[in-house]
Amino acid sequence: MAQTRTRDDVIREDIRDLHQLGYAQELFRSMGGFSNFAISFSIISILTGAVILYDYGLAWAGTAAVLIGWPLVTVFVLLIAASMAEVASAYPTAGGLYYWASKMRNKNWGWWTAWLNLIGQFAIVAGINFAASAFLNATILTPLLSNVGIDYSNTSVFLGGLLTGQLLTMGLLMLVQLAMNIAGINLVALLNQVSVWWHIVIVAAVVVLLILIGKPDQSGLTLFAVQPQDVAGSWQNNLGVVTFDYGAAITYPVILAFFFSLLQANWTYTGYDASAHVAEETVGARVASAWGLFLSVAVSAVVGFLFLFALTTHLPNLATLFPAALDDNTLPTASQYYFGGGVAVIDILRYNLGAMGDLLSAGIAVAMAFCGLSSVASAGRMLFAFSRDDGLPASGWLKQVSHRYRTPANSLVAIVVVAWLFSVAAGIVGGGTAIVIVTAISTIFLYAAYGIVIYLGATTEEWRRERVWSLGRWSKPIAWVALLWVVVLMILFSFPTSGNISFPFMIATVLFLLVYYYGWARAGFQGPRVMGREEELTELEREFDQAARGIGPAPA
Repeated sequence: MAQTRTRDDVIREDIRDLHQLGYAQELFRSMGGFSNFAISFSIISILTGAVILYDYGLAWAGTAAVLIGWPLVTVFVLLIAASMAEVASAYPTAGGLYYWASKMRNKNWGWWTAWLNLIGQFAIVAGINFAASAFLNATILTPLLSNVGIDYSNTSVFLGGLLTGQLLTMGLLMLVQLAMNIAGINLVALLNQVSVWWHIVIVAAVVVLLILIGKPDQSGLTLFAVQPQDVAGSWQNNLGVVTFDYGAAITYPVILAFFFSLLQANWTYTGYDASAHVAEETVGARVASAWGLFLSVAVSAVVGFLFLFALTTHLPNLATLFPAALDDNTLPTASQYYFGGGVAVIDILRYNLGAMGDLLSAGIAVAMAFCGLSSVASAGRMLFAFSRDDGLPASGWLKQVSHRYRTPANSLVAIVVVAWLFSVAAGIVGGGTAIVIVTAISTIFLYAAYGIVIYLGATTEEWRRERVWSLGRWSKPIAWVALLWVVVLMILFSFPTSGNISFPFMIATVLFLLVYYYGWARAGFQGPRVMGREEELTELEREFDQAARGIGPAPA
């Protein structure tokens, strides 16, 4: 009879795998498979991306944005996730993509992958928490504070006009997330699991209540039809064409508007590489990280479509509910982000469900806060892993791990500070379209990193001997189709829609990285490095175990 392996046996095997990759077990390995899935599911968060950009999709393509766009994007993202899951099962390390690229090809590919992934991580943390703060203000803080005579909306200003209410809430929220993340992976793992069920309960409540007591659709829109609602601003969607008027008018087929609307779905499907970033804290990391990465997308696909379908079949009369939004004389120049002040879903739920809609909107705000907590955890691990190999300025400080809590505390601090400043800069440049800027940038840079490792996976062979999660003979065909979609979305979301500056930002960033690479990294960066001999790694781990004694295991 085969002997059953205990949890401790699996952890010892995980540590042996990590030693073979050159690293000590500095972080606290206690996450189970469900916790690994939960962190990626929470970052995808259908109650964040699909909600905060719902009006963006409706503006560009009408109901087709979600009823056609969501399933279309889902197919390609599942292929991307499957290709990445294979590689994750071969290299179960924190930082994931950077290490994969370095091992599959060389340190130079790893360096570029790391920077693209890192910039995307900063942007996604910023986008998620910027969105969360808008919802928290609209659903909880503004109503509460108005009772005591305090105006605390997203546009309220503080500190002499230096901060808006949205940025202030974002800063306070991220300080709470930082404290929780530093306190240990156990707390984050528990809250991630709570987040999964919170998302499912809120979605179920919205779907059931809209079906049972929601009002009939009054929008006048045809289901599954491409019917852009934005007919003003620098991009005008009408008469079967899209006109971009920025100095000189350029006309495109209206189908292009539909493809622009896919930012809603594709930004929602970001951050699922978190399952790989926490591999060094996951028990049975090779298999758990691969399944966590893939299943987080698959489950989000089903739950997300049900949620979006319910909303889209219960729309109010847009002309009466949002009169300014459809009035050509009052639309701002950048007009793709307009319904209900950027929180259209709140107004849709309120229209259908009254006070119950307000309560569900508050529940969505809490889900967004959970999403932000998970995104900080993932981004902090990515920054830590790159710094561990001295890939960044101040790496000596960034790679320090808290001996008490065994978390990359300094990297977590850096992620929170830079992400908040990123949002401030986006607000200065884009004003009300800041969310479009950060979401487009995060989508482009994260998927650029995803694309590199998928390309390397399709063109190299050695890593395949290490994988334990395999697509078999479909591995390469799936990888090439996935890579094609990465190229398409990077082109689409680089267009200057709705005040979006992602293209000039991308060019400026690449130029900066080229200077940095040829000026230092090409010769100075050594890539993944071995931390020591087996006995040295074991001694280092013993020190961490002694310092962290008393911290119990995380839930599975």
